[in-house]
Amino acid sequence: MIEIPIPELGFLALLCYGSTDKKLSIHELNLRFFDLNTLIKSDSCDFINLFAQMYRRFRGDGSSVATQPPIEFFLKANPDNHQGRPIMILDGEVRSLSDPGLLEGYAYESILIGMVTRVRSHVLIHAGVVSHDGQGIILAADARHGKTTLVLELVRRGFRFLSDEMAALGRADRKVHPFPRSLRVRQGTLELTGFAEVAAGAPTWLGKYLLDIEEIKPGSMGEAVPVSHIIILQDPAEAQGVMQDNSGQEVCVLVDRQDEFFLDAVRQNEDVRDLRVEADGNLSTLRFRATRANFVLSQIEALCREHQILVLDVTRGAKDHPTFETPAALKSIPGSQAAMELLNGFQGGYMSELLNTEFGGSSARLFMELSAMVGQANCYHLSVGPLHEMADLVCSVVGT
Repeated sequence: MIEIPIPELGFLALLCYGSTDKKLSIHELNLRFFDLNTLIKSDSCDFINLFAQMYRRFRGDGSSVATQPPIEFFLKANPDNHQGRPIMILDGEVRSLSDPGLLEGYAYESILIGMVTRVRSHVLIHAGVVSHDGQGIILAADARHGKTTLVLELVRRGFRFLSDEMAALGRADRKVHPFPRSLRVRQGTLELTGFAEVAAGAPTWLGKYLLDIEEIKPGSMGEAVPVSHIIILQDPAEAQGVMQDNSGQEVCVLVDRQDEFFLDAVRQNEDVRDLRVEADGNLSTLRFRATRANFVLSQIEALCREHQILVLDVTRGAKDHPTFETPAALKSIPGSQAAMELLNGFQGGYMSELLNTEFGGSSARLFMELSAMVGQANCYHLSVGPLHEMADLVCSVVGT
């Protein structure tokens, strides 16, 4: 038995079982995501310990009642196949990695996607969440717009932390719930928000520190609250209409490999414009513009499965991130507009069981439910700027 310390949660036991192959021990980790139990297995103790560190607040023993069938993820990091490639099995689907160096990153994304596509009890939106005096504040933004940094700055100022990446809106109580996965933060973010000292001795993964919010600021973990404010961070150029054009949104898809047959199939998609391929070692990034980004992504992901190509990451929005040098500015927007922009960050996409089972595949019906959940919230666009200015504006509308 291997044990790792979990602050305030005692010890998380990782059980090692002997397999039919006496040379192999299988390590297990049980997690509970809202209405879904998840079992992660691997022959790599390091891999299990990594996920135990990330998901320490989601741990379970597999005995809690869930309304969804459990999902099982198995990673064989030391395979005995003739190619010597790591193998991942998610709900019976076998995937192999051409580059073992991608192992942890791809497994991390696969488990997260496997979870968010199956949760039905909550609508999951890509956003940070904090609370103050029983008010829930959703902070939505594209990547590299300072969402995590702003969340930590607000926590430093006394707000409670619910998540830096996922707004979990409960369908039963219409509250926003914590999604307290360990934060992955850069040294610069910790320094900017006054938490540099907590990095000492903290584990790192892919160039970032893994830290529980209670390690960053004790006593700052929040609980489920009604949504009172929705604040959507924008690049100042976008807010002024400078970035608008008719060619659609830029999309970047990172894949483990590509070939001409696959690229020809992508080029034949009439919604894909300005396709560019950038190679980086064994990996490739497809950059293109699409007017219907979500629809096009679903088609490209289907092509990847057909060609046995692994999608490692997807980002949308401008290639360059904001400079944070122009003054921050806040502008009120209608609730319907805020709900539509939140819907763009809906986690699970076209594969979501919530979308397909509960709403018959209709994004319009999902939009109506999301609108009802957040209909009483005050909604704003926040043009990003210096951190203290953004935090001051959030505090001013919340009333602190």
